[in-house]
Amino acid sequence: MRKHRRVTTGGWFRGTARGWFAIPAAVIVLIGVAGPAPAEPVAADLVTVETGELRGIVAAEHRLFAGIPYAAPPVGELRWRPPAPAAPWPGVRDATVAGPSCPQDNDFFGVVGANPTKSEDCLYLNVSTPRNLPADGGGLPVLVWIHGGSFVTGSGDVYGAEPLIAHGDGDLIVVTINYRLGTLGFLAASALDEGAGAGNYGYLDQQAALRWVRRNIAAFGGDPERVTLAGESAGATSVCTQMAAPSSRGLFRAAIMESGPCSPGVPAATAMADGDAYAARIGCAGPDTAACLRALPVDTLVNDSITATVFGGRFLPSGPQAAVRNGAFADVPTLVGANNDEMSLWVYMKYGVPLGRPLTAAGYRDALSAAMPDLTPEQLDRVELTYPVAAYPEPALALSRAWTDRFLTMLVVEYDGLGPRTPTYTYSFDDPAPLGPPNTFPLGAYHASELASLWSLRDLGWLYGAVQTPDQQRLAAEMRRYWTRFTIEARPDPAGLEPIPAYDPAAPLVMSFRPSGNRLIDSYAADHRADFWKPMLPR
Repeated sequence: MRKHRRVTTGGWFRGTARGWFAIPAAVIVLIGVAGPAPAEPVAADLVTVETGELRGIVAAEHRLFAGIPYAAPPVGELRWRPPAPAAPWPGVRDATVAGPSCPQDNDFFGVVGANPTKSEDCLYLNVSTPRNLPADGGGLPVLVWIHGGSFVTGSGDVYGAEPLIAHGDGDLIVVTINYRLGTLGFLAASALDEGAGAGNYGYLDQQAALRWVRRNIAAFGGDPERVTLAGESAGATSVCTQMAAPSSRGLFRAAIMESGPCSPGVPAATAMADGDAYAARIGCAGPDTAACLRALPVDTLVNDSITATVFGGRFLPSGPQAAVRNGAFADVPTLVGANNDEMSLWVYMKYGVPLGRPLTAAGYRDALSAAMPDLTPEQLDRVELTYPVAAYPEPALALSRAWTDRFLTMLVVEYDGLGPRTPTYTYSFDDPAPLGPPNTFPLGAYHASELASLWSLRDLGWLYGAVQTPDQQRLAAEMRRYWTRFTIEARPDPAGLEPIPAYDPAAPLVMSFRPSGNRLIDSYAADHRADFWKPMLPR
């Protein structure tokens, strides 16, 4: 087996106080890949679902039905309640424009992240299908995508599915969803506790979308028994949460998790106490707390974001991280991985933005402490010795590497928990120079940079096609084939490409996706100093 050992300069991000961040910071290649010859007939632009008839768009390579309500607007008395059924509509509903994003405070530099139209009435999804459905009428496999954004930003319509639909490894249907974010999605408080998943409303929205898919996807040509649940960053954390939720069993047959770990979660009692303190702080204490909270302006709640994963109730009996450790999760085939330099994006956002304040050697210790506040002074001493500033071209790269390796070790532990119990396939995205923001140090394969190899990201697709090298075009085409093949057959083994083997903790192999050529590596844990970091991980 070829060994893969290297010292890299770059990093990833475990999480700020706001949680797991997913920023669509690059874009998809839209050129240079030939799709299969179209089959007749072209699918209709009219589809009937349980709540009425929809008129979508039939484009050159796909069909799109956008802005479909999968649940009632969570407003007024429905704020902080489990999602209620969507109401039927008369006549034909226009499904050519995405629904509003859920309320959120900001996007990434105001460029990408969410539909600029935002509303508390936001529980919408989008369905993309091939332009030509199979002549035999057989149902196609379905990919349901949960967007990232630290649970505080983002929307499903950012992710254009045309590349996966038209240039993957076979026919499939893609569904992208919105779900409640921040305080509106994750506030737990005693006054709101009705025993139905308090504090996990955003997760309940995701589950409601999966149930909608199960009831309705056949109308679009999909197979409700062949659903793969996928997500990136906060979306990947969400996938793990749905794997741990008993009531989500049977709603998907496979899972994809990109750059987002399973959450340890917060016990319900702790989350309730924190929520009660929050309610009091914003003037909603006393017997009318629930009514007071439901009457607050949305802007107040968006500015005070709460994003805890609450366990100990009916929806989530234990934390997802513990569920993986104890084998209490849906044992479905899982494709899981991360980017080689994940944390470099957050280091950049603090120390690398042009005209920003660079990190100095004198500030390195404080930066390590700020990035990993749970470490003791003695542990920080060991980190400084293992990742000395002098070993890197500049302090920001030492910080990125240390922070990234700690995060990736969390995933190694996750792989070791999943692998013995369910077919698990692991990857690392290792493009050293993906499209990224103007920077003052090399970002490497930063957080979310793999998304451009899979999706047409709104507002940026034109740029990526203009700057992508031929090797990056090949990498993007191959990654789409792995992802779609996994969705179709629950195995990442496209014809003509090296299959990703099932992960074995005793002899782990990870597929490294690179512009220079993909390869299996057996030194992933050693490359990221997992033995050093494991004793310092939170438990």
